[in-house]
Amino acid sequence: MGEFQEFAEALFGQLSVEINEEKEITELAAKAKEDISDKVKFKELDEIANSVLQDFKNKVEEFLGVNVPEDLMLKFPELEELKRVKGNKVFADKESKAFVEELFNAVAKEDLKKIAELMQQDTAKYLVYSTYAIQYISKITTTYGDYLDSVIYLNKFILSRYPQIILHKQGEPYESRFENVNSGYLGAVKMAVLEELIHSAQGNLQQINKDAAMEVNKINEELAKVILSLDTETINKLSEYCQLQAVPDDFPFAKKANLFSF
Repeated sequence: MGEFQEFAEALFGQLSVEINEEKEITELAAKAKEDISDKVKFKELDEIANSVLQDFKNKVEEFLGVNVPEDLMLKFPELEELKRVKGNKVFADKESKAFVEELFNAVAKEDLKKIAELMQQDTAKYLVYSTYAIQYISKITTTYGDYLDSVIYLNKFILSRYPQIILHKQGEPYESRFENVNSGYLGAVKMAVLEELIHSAQGNLQQINKDAAMEVNKINEELAKVILSLDTETINKLSEYCQLQAVPDDFPFAKKANLFSF
């Protein structure tokens, strides 16, 4: 478990900038809310989004000439839940889906022990799907919306905190600065809803992409299994041929992971 534990720590090392940013946003928002709450008040995210959904839905259908899902709904996940939603956007077959869900849940909870256990449980799957965890979660503070299976997810962690932080940073008097910041907030929410409505209308294309991604991930799992089955001498020769950075023999998994990433 030793090397796997180190790899779990390395994964969070790659996400450290984002995790620190998330904590900073939480702290700044709490301070801002405390200072401005008795002076000005922003509308709730769900109130704004729900108020424009039907009108925007009609306009998108009219402009594109295609229907958006009839059962379309809005959800407003906070940070940990949104990270689990990102796991649902990793398109894996039934055999791998449960692993992906466990991995993203462990990353969302910053559970190093569970990640190391998953790595040991199925190393090939970890090599393939941990890259998604890094790519998707590292962009979470710049993502306003997401769409999947007739649900528009709006990033409540960001959208409900940024306006307060921005206004607080601009300083007193909050009342005279509120309108400008609020206008930007309303625009960001409306734009996020509109973008995801357009995504929801692309059902056939999304299904094609989903099927293709599943097949690519299956191929990558097979590639990972091949690399993990190679002996140390072969791994060393391939790494040298590919001019990869040398990894000590004491870290056999790291050697193979390095080659797979390449």
